[in-house]
Amino acid sequence: MEKMSPIPALPLIINCCMSALGCVATVKLIPAFKNHFISARLCGMDLNKTIKKEVPESQGVISGTVFLIILFLFIPVPFLHCFMGERCQRFPHNEFVQLIGALLAICCMIFLGFADDVLNLRWRHKLMLPTMASLPLLMVYFTNFGNTVIVVPKPFRVLLGMHLDLGDYRDDHVFSLYFMIPFFFTTLALFYHNWYPSSVFVGDTFCYFAGMTFAVVGILGHFSKTMLLFFIPQVINFIYSLPQLFHIIPCPRHRLPRLQSDTGKLGMSYSKFKQKDLGKLGQLILKVAEMLWLLDVRRGQEGDDEFIECNNMTLINLVLKVLGPTHERNLTAIMLLIQVLGSAVAFGIRYHLVRLFYDV
Repeated sequence: MEKMSPIPALPLIINCCMSALGCVATVKLIPAFKNHFISARLCGMDLNKTIKKEVPESQGVISGTVFLIILFLFIPVPFLHCFMGERCQRFPHNEFVQLIGALLAICCMIFLGFADDVLNLRWRHKLMLPTMASLPLLMVYFTNFGNTVIVVPKPFRVLLGMHLDLGDYRDDHVFSLYFMIPFFFTTLALFYHNWYPSSVFVGDTFCYFAGMTFAVVGILGHFSKTMLLFFIPQVINFIYSLPQLFHIIPCPRHRLPRLQSDTGKLGMSYSKFKQKDLGKLGQLILKVAEMLWLLDVRRGQEGDDEFIECNNMTLINLVLKVLGPTHERNLTAIMLLIQVLGSAVAFGIRYHLVRLFYDV
C-alpha cells in the first residue's frame, strides 16, 4: 500500500491564524463602513421592527473582501516547501491552478452579487450570472482532472456491470479547509452584526459569495453529493416555493413574515389574488397543499369577484403555520436549529446510509 503523505499542518495553522485576524478585521470594518453604505443609499428598513430606521445592506461585500484578502495572502503558503527548495522535486502546478481558479470564481461571484444589490437585477439576469462566474471553475476542473467519473450505486452494479473504488481524497479535503476556515471566521463576524436585533443586512452579495464558496469546495474537493446533503432545508424550501417561483400561484415581491404590531410577534405573510387569475394547475396545487396542511387558504368575496388568500410558500412561513405567531428572536433560533438538525441528518446519511449504496 502506498504510504500517504503527512497532513500539511503548518499551512492549516497559518490559515487559522490569518482567518482569526480576518474575523477581528471584519468585526471592526462593518460598523466603520456603516455610514458610507447609508450615504450611498445601500440601505433599507427593517420591516419586522416597530421602530423604523435605516439599516445598511450588502454587508456581505465586506466579509467577502476580507475573505479574498486572507486567501490572496495565503496563496504561497501551501507551496512554501517548493519556494524554499525543500522536499520539492516538481512544483505542483495543478494544485496552484486549482487554487487560483477557485479564487477567480469566488471573486467573480462577489462582484456579481454586489452588482445585483446595486442594480436590483431581474431574475432572468440572476440565472445567467452564476453560469458566467462558474466558467473559470469548470475550466480548472476540466484541465486538472480531464474527465468526470460516475460512481454507480451498489443496487445497479449488477445491471450495469460497473464498480468504482473511490480511493483517498484526503488532499482534496485539506484543499477545502483552506477555503472553509476563512469563510467560517469572516461569516462569524458578519453573523455577530446580523444577529437579532440585526444592525446590518447581508444582501445578495453574501448569498452569491457563500453559494460559490460551497460550490468550489464541493466540486474541486470531489464531494458534491455530500455538500448537497447539507442543504436539505434549502432544498425543501425550494421545492415548497416552486408553485410561486414559476407563478403557478401568484407570487408577491416580498414573502417575509409580517410583524403583528399588537403582539410584537411575526406571523405568516399572505398572497391575495382573484380566483379567476388561478389556472387549473394552481387550483389543484392549492387543494392538495391544503389537504396536507401545507397551506393556510382563505376564500372570500369582494364585490363580484371571488378572491383567494394563502400564505406565501416559504419554509419560514411553514414553520410559522405549525408554531403560530413567534417572536423574531425565537424564530431565528428555530430556523438555525432546523439547519443544525438538517446537517445532523446529512452526516447520518453520509456516514451510515450511504454504505447501502456506495463503497466508502
